[in-house]
Amino acid sequence: MENVVLTTESGSDPSGEVIRETNLQVIPMGVVIGNELKKDGSFPVTEVFEEYRRTKKVPTTSAVNPQEYVRFFRDLRRERPEAEIFHISYTSKASSTYGNARMALNELGDDRIHLIDSENVSGGISLLLLKAAEILREAPDWETAAEQIRRYVKRARVVFLPDTLEYLKAGGRVSNAAYLGASLLNIKPLIRIEDGELKASKKYRGSMEKVAFQVLDDYFREFRLERERLILFYVEGFSLDLLEQMKGEALRRGVQKVYTFPIGCVISCHGGPGAFGIAGFEEE
Repeated sequence: MENVVLTTESGSDPSGEVIRETNLQVIPMGVVIGNELKKDGSFPVTEVFEEYRRTKKVPTTSAVNPQEYVRFFRDLRRERPEAEIFHISYTSKASSTYGNARMALNELGDDRIHLIDSENVSGGISLLLLKAAEILREAPDWETAAEQIRRYVKRARVVFLPDTLEYLKAGGRVSNAAYLGASLLNIKPLIRIEDGELKASKKYRGSMEKVAFQVLDDYFREFRLERERLILFYVEGFSLDLLEQMKGEALRRGVQKVYTFPIGCVISCHGGPGAFGIAGFEEE
């Protein structure tokens, strides 16, 4: 296909490399720090952690509202009047972004804007965006492209390991008892993205330096992965030396290209510093 535009929200955490490879247009989500609503990507993620250290309150996140989508797509349509626009949204199970985008499209009545629920977050969406860009270059029409992209939505395999449960506890996502038990035993619960939802699964015990390779090994053992690409995404505070070692291990296991990039403010509000994740596609 020619004359196509790919768009998403900032919660997909696309790196500069991903943006360049996909010619991506990004609409920012919001983060509330104190009484101020800030645009995701307009400030460093360290401000999230500084706010928590100062107040013991985790900044909250804010979905893109319908009128922001309307303005975003109208501006894009003025720039690209003949383009087919594919918007791959943050999972509808964890945010109102998808529903708000749908309301905006109903108002616009533009049948050349196509909305796809990624059923994912962060690096999982970036993985899908890279594949979507390939599909859009090769597909004969938008119906075929949309069908193929949605098949890859179901094949994404994404896991995420917080270094601490402190931010999940502060945000009300785990109980005090669970937090205290995990902290005393140095337990880290693996978060899986399944059907668009974040679900706790296997628990790992020990320092991040000890368990990160266990997570990577389990990931390769559990899933029959495509080896074309893999994404390792991380929050500020994760060891970059460890990240490079994990990248090297993935390459040794036959992955053709490994992307590494930091997570933005939206997921960092939930995962806290030092977390990391893995995103890949399972073979059909």
